[in-house]
Amino acid sequence: MIKDRITYPFTAIVGQEQMKTALILNVINPLLGGVLIRGEKGTAKSTAVRALADLMPTIQKVKGCKFGCNPYGSEFCPDCEAKIANGQPFEIYESKMKVTDLPVSATEDRVVGTLDIEYASSFSSDCVGDVLFNFTPIPIRHP
Repeated sequence: MIKDRITYPFTAIVGQEQMKTALILNVINPLLGGVLIRGEKGTAKSTAVRALADLMPTIQKVKGCKFGCNPYGSEFCPDCEAKIANGQPFEIYESKMKVTDLPVSATEDRVVGTLDIEYASSFSSDCVGDVLFNFTPIPIRHP
């Protein structure tokens, strides 16, 4: 059973100005691609990241959607597309944004997946073309 963890406030972290600035800038513009934090044990690296999650705004999601689609967005997962096609209204709820801690060795293809070229090449060339050129990414969001 996971107990609620008391989070140290982000504003109470003394020093580490470059780290705090980098984290805040990454929240403002996620296209920066993340922040690599390194340092000695006990320098508030994990504490700062956990505390940052409490500062992040809530987001609206489609209730029951396993991908957490934005109800006001322009791209939806297949399940939400089906609801739109059937004229079903979305139930909307608010959720806190989540911060994911990844090891330094994590690469983008390991986190979000990749196309298995070896498997795809075992099909006829027409099928491979369909796989490569008709690929529609599904937006992945934390539920």
